[in-house]
Amino acid sequence: MQLYFSHPTFTFKTKTERKCISIINEHLEPDELTNPADYGLKDDLKSELKKSDGIVAMAVSGVFTYLVWKEMEMVEEEVKLYTFMVENKENIGPLVKGVPEKIKRLSKKESKRLSYEITKNDYQEGFISSLVGSYGSRF
Repeated sequence: MQLYFSHPTFTFKTKTERKCISIINEHLEPDELTNPADYGLKDDLKSELKKSDGIVAMAVSGVFTYLVWKEMEMVEEEVKLYTFMVENKENIGPLVKGVPEKIKRLSKKESKRLSYEITKNDYQEGFISSLVGSYGSRF
């Protein structure tokens, strides 16, 4: 089975991403896992989406960012869907089949605001902790 891991760009190359990939590999045992973080942001991943048998989507704090739900929308009729409910790197909910109804889909503007708030907080914590010594990013 070929899977596509759809997740917000602010989770690319993070502990959260690595933990989710580990869970996907352990529980779903895909033959191939496409991770958009392994591609450039300019790369068109539609062909990767189209050849996937399933999508694993990450919901952060009960919401899908705009790009995540747009990727799901492109192929949701044709593939299996799975969802991670994530709060932070320590609180990664179970991998569930389907999409829970309670997940909100953010607009582009709302997604940008969420990304800004999360990365701003991580940057501030990272800068302060580089001075005093304890880095604690959310993702």
